[in-house]
Amino acid sequence: MSTQLFLFLCSVLIAGVINYANGAVMVREVSAGHLAELPCLSSDDYHRFMFWELKDNQHIISPGNPHDSEKYNYEVLTGKLFIRGVSTAESGFYKCVSRGIADTSVIKIHVVELVVRKDSEDVWENNFETNLLRSMAAVTVIVLAVAIVLFIVIMKRRKNHHFFEMQESRENSPARYNPKVQNVPSTEVPTSVESRGIDNVAMDVDFPKVFKLMQKEQAIP
Repeated sequence: MSTQLFLFLCSVLIAGVINYANGAVMVREVSAGHLAELPCLSSDDYHRFMFWELKDNQHIISPGNPHDSEKYNYEVLTGKLFIRGVSTAESGFYKCVSRGIADTSVIKIHVVELVVRKDSEDVWENNFETNLLRSMAAVTVIVLAVAIVLFIVIMKRRKNHHFFEMQESRENSPARYNPKVQNVPSTEVPTSVESRGIDNVAMDVDFPKVFKLMQKEQAIP
């Protein structure tokens, strides 16, 4: 910080004429690695932009004060501050200080809170809980895939086993023709009429005797 700015701030503090713009802190959220734009609401028609005080209260960004031009830049008229490639370490409160045009003893300050969020890809890669959940999800998918494959294999085996059982039952069925089996002709055992008898009593006639009687009758003249 230059000696002139230091003396000016001391004189302002002694005078005690300091106003805060809007009385509230503005919040700006930016993703890590992106460009942050911090507006200076203390610079208006009655106040002229003087400098930005960084969050560490040790660095001043102002005209005529050396600073890292590749990192920081600002608009002279509006006082808007640009910070390139912000990181989470740069999160904090930034103060934009403006001085009265008509009354130079009047100081107006606007406070902006810079909130730098981690990039979603970095969070995904570096967060332990996220990595744990991702690993559990991968294991779950693998287990489900293996279970589905095993289920399909078991169902196919059951179908094949059932098919083979049906084939064996058809082959062992007695109605199926088997060329290896030879039909043995059945032999009938002759039985005499006398031994078996005749069921119908009216038909129980001695035919030989009847034939002999008929021949004798024909032989007589």
